[in-house]
Amino acid sequence: MKTTLIIPDSKARQTLGTRRRSRLTWTTDHPASSYGLGVLLYSTGDVLDGFNFRGFRDTLGARIETTDPDKVCRSLGIPTGEPGIVKV
Repeated sequence: MKTTLIIPDSKARQTLGTRRRSRLTWTTDHPASSYGLGVLLYSTGDVLDGFNFRGFRDTLGARIETTDPDKVCRSLGIPTGEPGIVKV
């Protein structure tokens, strides 16, 4: 599954020091994963959760581009069809 968090270029993004594009990895082999739903990990091993995704989306205009939106939504703990999750 290909999954990328994209944060549009802005002064806020630069101030936070976040990357414009971050490749995410889905795994069930992590303590935060429960019931086989999996989690999304940054390359650093940190987890992206639904709360933080919604914050990035609502304040910075972030989106996640993925080949499997349903799996991404389940791993973030958000409803399928959530705005900002885009199938590519």
